[in-house]
Amino acid sequence: MGFLGVGKTSAILNLLEQKPEHEKWAILVNEFGMVGIDGAIYASQGIQVKEVAGGCMCCAAGVPLQVAVNNLLKEFRPDRLLIETTGLGHPKRVLDTLRGEYFNKSLLLKASICLVDPENLKDIRYTLHETFIDQIVLSDILIANKTDLADAQSLSLFDRLVKDSKPKKLLAAKTRFGKLDINWLDLSPGTRRAKYPDHHVHQHLDESKQATLDGFQSVGWIYPKNTQFDYDCIKNCLGQLESKGVKIERLKAILNTNKGCFVFNMSKSRLSVNEVNENRKPEESRMEVIAANIKKQPLEKIFVACKI
Repeated sequence: MGFLGVGKTSAILNLLEQKPEHEKWAILVNEFGMVGIDGAIYASQGIQVKEVAGGCMCCAAGVPLQVAVNNLLKEFRPDRLLIETTGLGHPKRVLDTLRGEYFNKSLLLKASICLVDPENLKDIRYTLHETFIDQIVLSDILIANKTDLADAQSLSLFDRLVKDSKPKKLLAAKTRFGKLDINWLDLSPGTRRAKYPDHHVHQHLDESKQATLDGFQSVGWIYPKNTQFDYDCIKNCLGQLESKGVKIERLKAILNTNKGCFVFNMSKSRLSVNEVNENRKPEESRMEVIAANIKKQPLEKIFVACKI
C-alpha cells in the first residue's frame, strides 16, 4: 500500500523479477477509476491478475475483496498473492477481511508493506490527510521510496516517522526505483496490531466514468484496439501538461504508439516511460488521470491531437 505516486507498481514489478521460477504468483489490483491501468501493466508481464475497479475495495463490508480473492484462489491456485490497494484506499477493512474467518484456512497473511515518498512528508496536504496517515500507521513494514529524489530534510522526517511509530515497525528501509527485497514478503506481523479509527468515507464512480474519492477525482479513457498514438507527440504532450495549466496528482497510461507499446507514468510533473514487450502488449490503449480538480473534456482534446 501507499499513497498516490509512491511507486507501488514499480515495486511489484521489481518483486516479480525476483520471483522463483517454480512459484506461481497472482496479483489483486484495486483501481480508483475504471480503466484498469495497473492490471494491464501486470498482465503485460504474463502475471495472473484480478481487478477491483471503481473505488476502494475495502467498502461494501469487504464483499468485492472477498469475491476477487476467492476467484483468484480457485482459478489460479497461486503460491503467493500480492494485493495492491489504490493509493486512496484505507487499509483497515482490507486487513480485517484478510485476517477474518472467511480466509483464515486458505491464506497465510504476511506483513503489510507501505511505501512512502519522503518528499511528501514536508507537505501538509499529505501529512494531514487521513488516508495517508492510516496507511502508514497500519503497515508492518515502512519503506521510503524515491530516495534519489529526496533531500536531507525529507529523509530526516522519514527517520523521525519510523522512530515515533507505535507500534514499532517490523522493518523500515530506504530504497529507490521501487527496489524491494523479496525476503521481506515472508516476514510475519506476529501479534503486533496497529489500531486506528475506521473513518473512511467515499464517493464512487458515476456513469460518466468520473470518480471522486477523498477529495480527488479520476477520469479515464479506453481507446479501441486500432487506435495508435504518435510517440513523440504524446510524450511531449504529457511532459508539458503543467505548463498548460493542467495540474495533476497522478497519471498512468499504457499506449500503443507508432514506436511500440509504452507505459507512461507521471507523478509531481515527473514523467517516466517504459516499453512493453511486443508479444504482451494489450489490444486497447488506456489512460487515467487523478487530480484534486479536473475536467475530462479539455484533457481529451489535448490527447486526441496525438492520435495518428
